[in-house]
Amino acid sequence: MKLTFSKSKNSTSLYIQKSFRKNGKSTSKIVKKLGTMEELLPQHNNSEEEVIAWGKKIAKKMTEEEKRDKDIVL
Repeated sequence: MKLTFSKSKNSTSLYIQKSFRKNGKSTSKIVKKLGTMEELLPQHNNSEEEVIAWGKKIAKKMTEEEKRDKDIVL
């Protein structure tokens, strides 16, 4: 999973996105919306770098959880 941004003229939204193959074609799906940059900045010392690092950390954690769940099913 990866952290993606959706920019509009009013705000920037952060999402966790999962890429996968469907019928042999590559596609992606938004798994979770983390919020807008305006909402998240006050929680992270008004630093965009800290918000991005936090988002990447969540994406990595979700990837590890998904891999662990797949291992259990097999």
